[in-house]
Amino acid sequence: MDHFLPYQLFLLFCITYLASSKDFGRVSNERFILTPEQIESFRRDGCVTIPDVLSEDEVDQLSVVFERFVSREIAVPGKDFCDMSKPFGVPYEDWSLVNCMLPTRYYPPMRGNIYERLTASMAEQLYPKSEMTKDYDQLLNKRPGKSDATFAWHQDMAYWPGSDVLRVHCTDTCTFSLAIDDSMPENGCLRYVVGSGSSKTLRQHRPAMGSTRDEGHALTTDVSDTEEIRLAPAKRGSITIHDEWVVHGSAGNTCTDRERRTYVIAYRAKEIVQAERRIGFTHSHNGKFASGMV
Repeated sequence: MDHFLPYQLFLLFCITYLASSKDFGRVSNERFILTPEQIESFRRDGCVTIPDVLSEDEVDQLSVVFERFVSREIAVPGKDFCDMSKPFGVPYEDWSLVNCMLPTRYYPPMRGNIYERLTASMAEQLYPKSEMTKDYDQLLNKRPGKSDATFAWHQDMAYWPGSDVLRVHCTDTCTFSLAIDDSMPENGCLRYVVGSGSSKTLRQHRPAMGSTRDEGHALTTDVSDTEEIRLAPAKRGSITIHDEWVVHGSAGNTCTDRERRTYVIAYRAKEIVQAERRIGFTHSHNGKFASGMV
């Protein structure tokens, strides 16, 4: 019987390995468990990349709906459908960075999709002391060969009402960006200033286009030569997660044959979202907060 012992030990090792490998990553259609290292990277650096969150088939299903928005089959009113890299009023055929705000508001059947469910479980892990809830969503498309499809350096908090307006001290936020296409340096992947949000202070921002935000929605801030800039590439089906304070942006798309499509969902502490809604802030570009920093 002794000659069976090595086989039994090998079998035990395999069972133990398989069981431990399920401790992290996607464990069901409702839950994706982050590793301690991934959570620590998010907290330390302000951004982390999580590979292989969705399957090819799942991304395909989301991209079908995505294209219905980009083609304008699903109507999105006013400035909630715009080019984030250009002034308002530029003809659609000349757009470089197509932006669709609040897609699940304008197409309710999209709500509760697999991406929403998995990211909701991750948000809980990143902020276990807060009750996290979805605040807004967004679709972005950097068209091929559009080197001007850039996101200027910014902090998300510059776009949102601050604690003094909301009368809520907490700012807990995690923003997920799903790569519908491979997101690489050449088509304008996310880039960020490592650890730039650790002090939780807002840098001075200004309109990225023109002298006021009546001309364009985007804001920008300055980054010094001494700060560490890191790229955050993500393969199709993978995601990046960044917080509300980290300085980030992205370059244009220099690929002539490839888009960079991204599906964004942001979660914030429930008390923040409730306070936002009380003052009428919904992240729509059409509302009273669409112009000017608050």
